[in-house]
Amino acid sequence: MKLEPLGESAFILRDLGPWEAHRLSDAVDAARVPGVLETVCAYDTIGVYVDPTVFDRDRFETVAEALRPAAVEDGARRHTVPVCYDLGPDLPEVCDRLGLTPKRFAELHSGLAYKCFAIGFSPGFPYLGWLPEELRGVPRQESPRVRVPAGSVAITGTQTGIYPQETPGGWALIGRTPLELVNLRDEYFPIHAGDTIAFERINETAFRAMEGRRL
Repeated sequence: MKLEPLGESAFILRDLGPWEAHRLSDAVDAARVPGVLETVCAYDTIGVYVDPTVFDRDRFETVAEALRPAAVEDGARRHTVPVCYDLGPDLPEVCDRLGLTPKRFAELHSGLAYKCFAIGFSPGFPYLGWLPEELRGVPRQESPRVRVPAGSVAITGTQTGIYPQETPGGWALIGRTPLELVNLRDEYFPIHAGDTIAFERINETAFRAMEGRRL
């Protein structure tokens, strides 16, 4: 862990794991370190915004180091998300591009546990990584879809994600989950940055039987 200055009133804390950055950012905010106005976490760094007339760098580093083990041990919640790869409209094209069969693609995609790096661009959309080497390099769609069905599982570049609501989108759709991952009315957002996501292959019969259940 390394603290680097970004001018007089900001620092960046580097060399953190993506799930660690989120937990540690919350812990630092809760500790109310004198002079720290705000922390903002990215994938594996934390921006630290300070009042330079009060902030003591050495004290902050001592506090952050002390909080770090608890932030790591706190870990992340693990979610298992069922996916029917037969319902991925872009899967045949993706498999042709990668030189894989749909079965092998599903084995690789569901064979890892992914970290949730961030939530955006729409409420509840999890950015998950990293994809296995064999699945990387699929570009975004040249013309984004106007409507992506809720529950669509997608990939692009080195990441995978899930569209929790019907929205426009430009990632390649390689499957779909039957579960409800977001409910704005109930403020239901079960996936948070720092959580772990594992995908489980299911067939279309299982998809229909599980449709509408919550994660």
